[in-house]
Amino acid sequence: MPPAAAALLRCAPAVPFAARSSAVSRSGMARRLVAASAAAGRLAPAYRGLLLDAGGTLLQVARPVAETYASIGRRYGVTKTKKRIMEGFKRAFSAPWPKTLRYQGDGRPFWRIVVAEATDCTDGDYFEEVYQYYAHGDAWRLPTGADAALRELKDAGVKLAVVSNFDTRLRKLLKDLNVSEIP
Repeated sequence: MPPAAAALLRCAPAVPFAARSSAVSRSGMARRLVAASAAAGRLAPAYRGLLLDAGGTLLQVARPVAETYASIGRRYGVTKTKKRIMEGFKRAFSAPWPKTLRYQGDGRPFWRIVVAEATDCTDGDYFEEVYQYYAHGDAWRLPTGADAALRELKDAGVKLAVVSNFDTRLRKLLKDLNVSEIP
């Protein structure tokens, strides 16, 4: 099972995962949930709900952040290497933040600081282009097999919800990636 898909199921320890290297779409995860329920004398799924985090768990960047920052940044004079951009990105995230800065509205004040720290570029147009890039589903992907796993869980009667501190772009991203459309 891919590590990202395993992260989706960390809250389900009672379900046996003997074949962790198989793809989620072939795992029969929903069947195991139902089988675990049947073994316990229940007809309903073993779990009634699953809460998913967005960034880094359900949503993964389609290409490395440093690559994106560098390629967009070239037009704005960013000359840092991808390695140096990633070091700046990590430095920005390890800095102490006022509790409210990251979680205000669309997150622009927070991300403006992160992008500037990572790239040494404070050009407002550059920031806006980076910010808008990550506002579209093309910048993100689901982990391999996650779509099938979520459908299996939904078909087994498990309620699914995304709970996240992601900014206001999240609903559009879930729609772009057809996550909000899972019947």
